[in-house]
Amino acid sequence: MTTHLRVFGAVAVAVAAASLSLPAGAWGQAPAAITRLPDGTPDIRGTWVRVGGGLNEANPPDSELKAFGVLSEPQGFGQGPVAAGPGGEVAGPRVAKYMPNPRPPAGIVDPQDRVLPYTAEGRTRRLDYAKNMCCPAKSLAYLELSVRCAPPQPWTGGGVHIMQRPGQVALLFEANHHTRVFYTDGRRHPSPNVRFFGGHSTGTWKGDTLLVDTTNLDGRAYFGVGNTFPPFSQELHLTEEFRVVSARLITFVLTYDDPKTFTRPVKSAGFFYPQNEEEELAPEFTCHEGSYSMQNIFGF
Repeated sequence: MTTHLRVFGAVAVAVAAASLSLPAGAWGQAPAAITRLPDGTPDIRGTWVRVGGGLNEANPPDSELKAFGVLSEPQGFGQGPVAAGPGGEVAGPRVAKYMPNPRPPAGIVDPQDRVLPYTAEGRTRRLDYAKNMCCPAKSLAYLELSVRCAPPQPWTGGGVHIMQRPGQVALLFEANHHTRVFYTDGRRHPSPNVRFFGGHSTGTWKGDTLLVDTTNLDGRAYFGVGNTFPPFSQELHLTEEFRVVSARLITFVLTYDDPKTFTRPVKSAGFFYPQNEEEELAPEFTCHEGSYSMQNIFGF
């Protein structure tokens, strides 16, 4: 049984990795022609939904935090269907209008077995966090930054508004009003002595693919919400490839290169699809207002 599962998993991952290079229209939707800006680069302005890019490792360490979801409450408690509409009817699941079918790969694509290649130092830090993040956290040093309303870096979840102008591509996330800017004007990264919470990102268009290079992180950035990953080290070098497949699909591959955490780079894939313009605008996402997280965790 175990051997069969391993073989099936390896084949599935290989197919997913190969499908990253499929041509436009290969995801089961009618290809929408790419619109372009006056300089010839793809026009990707608009509101998008992001899927993937995370580190969904195959063998996460045991932790009491695993019993909780990203809402910091026990799984199954208050996370079911919610009432909606004037009649109070229960809202059922809906398929997004522009969700590609089949979906492009989302999650770790290298290594293929999704077993993260930790260094000895990285594994020690990971196990230390898994043990001391819950419940409650051993100290503020082990508390997820999201509890204090600091979004994951350099990515965060939720909808993203993409804006473009000559020399810049800006991403505005609904979650905590987080912003990323890719400088496409040919500038270099600042001195390594200058550090930022979300790093410094430069971009270059190669045909319909935007190549982004991010450095100068300050070592407080982390992978995401609701997991036991410790922060990245200051040596993290993140590269991203965003391929504009059509006006309704952008696929991407993120490469996490942190020599203090992993023995070799790790790649994770994902995609963007447009938000349904027929639905209401994305509501404002706020965190600080009415937050009881710190009080609930530590009792103050």
